[in-house]
Amino acid sequence: MGNTLGKVVTLGFWIAAIINLITPFGAAAPWITGIAALLVIAHSVECIVFRKQIQADPNNSALAGYVLVFLFGVLHSGQWMNKNKA
Repeated sequence: MGNTLGKVVTLGFWIAAIINLITPFGAAAPWITGIAALLVIAHSVECIVFRKQIQADPNNSALAGYVLVFLFGVLHSGQWMNKNKA
């Protein structure tokens, strides 16, 4: 359950960002779009950095792993960072 709340909040943000593209939220629209753009870049980099771990993950297919890292970023890929420290 550790990061379930974080994943729910992140998923809520992605839903809001998609809705914002269809129907902008007024003054908040540029902020939401900007943050979403930064997250797309950051999570894309994470997909590249953790590609070996994503492909070797026995719990998910490679496609599912990439989608999870792209959506949730460090909330999902953090599991591999903790293993690398051990």
